[in-house]
Formats: sequence, C-alpha cells, structure tokens
Amino acid sequence: MTSTASTHSPIGWDSIDTLHEVREATEHWARAFNQGDPTAIVSLYMEDAVLWGTVATELLTGQQAIRDYFARACVPGALPRVQLEQQHVRVIGDVAVNSGAYLFRVIEQGRERDLSARFSMVWRKTFQGWRLVDHHSSARPVI
Repeated sequence: MTSTASTHSPIGWDSIDTLHEVREATEHWARAFNQGDPTAIVSLYMEDAVLWGTVATELLTGQQAIRDYFARACVPGALPRVQLEQQHVRVIGDVAVNSGAYLFRVIEQGRERDLSARFSMVWRKTFQGWRLVDHHSSARPVI
C-alpha cells in the first residue's frame, strides 16, 4: 500500500502520530468492512455523517441510512472484500482528509471480480477517536 502524508494545521497540534491515527482509522474501517458487520462499520461514522457509496444511487445521510447501505452490501455468501492501495492524509486542526484508492473484490452471480475505486474520507477527532464526517467512494474509470 502506498501512503503519503502532509500536514496543514493552523493549530499546530498535528504530528506524525496524528497522521498514523488517521491511517489506522481508515484501516479499521477496511477491517470492519471485511468482517461484513454493518454495526461495526457505522460505529466509525458520526451521527450526521454523509456517504456517497461506490454503488449508491443517492447521497446517504445519517447513521441509519449508512447502516442500511452496508447491510445490503454485506450479504452472507457474497461478502465483498476491500484492500487499501493508497492513502494520502492531510490534517487541518481536528479534521483530517484521507484521499486514496482501494480495490474491492465482489461476487456477482457466483463469480468474483475486482472493482477498483477511489475514496475521500473526512475524519473528525472526537472524544471517542477519529470518526467519519463525509465519505465519498466511486469506481475508477477504466482507460
């Protein structure tokens, strides 16, 4: 996995540790996704978070809508898997943006196929740790 980082903090409290925390939060999201547990996934989103899912037809707002999306995606026997490929973290105060790429392995009609996608995750530092405020994911174009 390629990983780059930069910091832009007007407050100046960010550090290499903060960058690692945000990367770890993103990796935690990937582990929860790979477990197929919508409750564990949605616990990483703030109550009023928004998600443009890779295969969503509309913008999803709030934890319940996000949970419903992942419940549909995490079907036993056809559980998709994700592998982080690239992360680029920027920290601005108590907010961090992680832009990157991931690869989904999905099962359609009993056959596995890879779906390459890109993401932007906006994380906010809370008393419970880093939580997603905004998450956008879309398929990468095949050229």
